[in-house]
Amino acid sequence: MEESTAEHQVIEVERHLRQLDDEWVKALVRRDGEMLDRIIADDFVFAYPLEGDDKAQFISDVTSGQLKVEHISRGQVSVRVFGRTAVLTARDSATWLYHGRELSGQYKIIKVFAERNGQWQLCAFQACPMTQSDAHLPGR
Repeated sequence: MEESTAEHQVIEVERHLRQLDDEWVKALVRRDGEMLDRIIADDFVFAYPLEGDDKAQFISDVTSGQLKVEHISRGQVSVRVFGRTAVLTARDSATWLYHGRELSGQYKIIKVFAERNGQWQLCAFQACPMTQSDAHLPGR
């Protein structure tokens, strides 16, 4: 009985983190700084092809329009829970405008979430551009 309760809890955490990830994408598109502030941990770091940002800089870039999402679709989402830490991986097709530069393509993403004081928050996000040959490999 304990095992099925533990399995159920993991499934609920996975479901919650998928929903939180969806909310994060919507907040990016809508440039919703309040929602991003709620989801993102204070010690957050965002690493992507050009440079990395902390929480304050990232939210500022999104709300000011310095970082705009023109298009984003997410697929192949997987969540693995390790106690009070979880890793979400996915594949994005995205077009971003970052300080006037366009970033477009396929990305393998990794997000690290941690449960702190009963609330799951995004602690780290990394987007790795995929090459054309990566995009056609099975399971990618």
